[in-house]
Amino acid sequence: MTRDQGTVSDYVAHLEACDHLFPTKLSERVALEPYALKLYERATSYEIWNDGCLVGLIAAYMDTDIVFISHICVLPEAPSGSGHALLEALCEEAIQANKRKIHLHVEATNERAIAFYMRHGFSELDRIDDVLVMESIL
Repeated sequence: MTRDQGTVSDYVAHLEACDHLFPTKLSERVALEPYALKLYERATSYEIWNDGCLVGLIAAYMDTDIVFISHICVLPEAPSGSGHALLEALCEEAIQANKRKIHLHVEATNERAIAFYMRHGFSELDRIDDVLVMESIL
């Protein structure tokens, strides 16, 4: 696992590879290239690589009291447990930075992701249309 080692083109390629894994394609919600640039410039990111290919990524904004996970996606070819490892690395850094809460948004129909977050201590905080706002207290 690495921290903040990916390039914008690595992030674009990863977002494109993950696109179809979301209930609503990521590319239907955001423009992938500008989003990759934003993650690269502003987010704290942990990456998992397989033969030089980015197969797991978590990116979070840590510039306020509440950490906001903007993106997490693990490709099927990533090693088992990669999502857990990425989330744990981010949580450890958040704790070291004296952050006490992590928020994220997830599509309400993304049952697999919701179950993953709940297993990791997140709970539903709010619902905005078809999106759940989830929170973890560190």
